[in-house]
Amino acid sequence: MSPARTLVGALAAALVLAAPAEAAAPRYILVSGPGLERPLLLPNWGENGELLADLVNAPKVTRAVARGLSMRRRLDLALFWGWPDRPRPTRPIQANQHGWFYPAQRGRPAVVDVMVDGARVPRVAPARTLRILARHGVPTRI
Repeated sequence: MSPARTLVGALAAALVLAAPAEAAAPRYILVSGPGLERPLLLPNWGENGELLADLVNAPKVTRAVARGLSMRRRLDLALFWGWPDRPRPTRPIQANQHGWFYPAQRGRPAVVDVMVDGARVPRVAPARTLRILARHGVPTRI
């Protein structure tokens, strides 16, 4: 086989394998809610995938923490699945999935409540998830 054919075959295989990985993440996540001057956009598809992947194995919150969530400040997580690169979304109502982010508060952990791996269960936000959110200006602690 010629080197050119080998290269083309390798590139085709890489594209086939990359497509499902990208499809497993929302193109954009728009964070909005009380305490934010404006909605904050997480525009990196790969980073959004990391954020959701981290939640798969994150511990579920205890019943006591889950009961107290209704009294805590929360931010809307608007997930844009299948959205094109341009134009970028500007309004949460345009999203096709929503979840909640509860910043850490008074010794209580930060919590993410979004559909992960087929189930919507509040989970303790992992450190990498908090770093991703903080990098985009999302307050992770009140």
